[in-house]
Amino acid sequence: MKIKFTPTFHRKLDGITTYIYDESKSKSFTIRYVKKLQKHIITYLSDFPKLGRPADEFGKGIRKLVHQRYTILYRIDDNYILVITIYKENLPSL
Repeated sequence: MKIKFTPTFHRKLDGITTYIYDESKSKSFTIRYVKKLQKHIITYLSDFPKLGRPADEFGKGIRKLVHQRYTILYRIDDNYILVITIYKENLPSL
């Protein structure tokens, strides 16, 4: 199934990328980490769209997938999966 990302997701991922770089001071580590995170989202949601648990507390039809310390909120539509946002666990921000 096709995966689409919202502008909010991209902004949050940019913030995560900056945070990881600031903490690690390693461009190569940051790139590997973020690529691994993106690959996880695309691979698992493409193959198993219902892998995440229902998270109606964020809205009707929203599901929640956790990877390491990050929560990914998404919705399954008819022809694609819309990845809405990503945040560090226990720090929700839509």
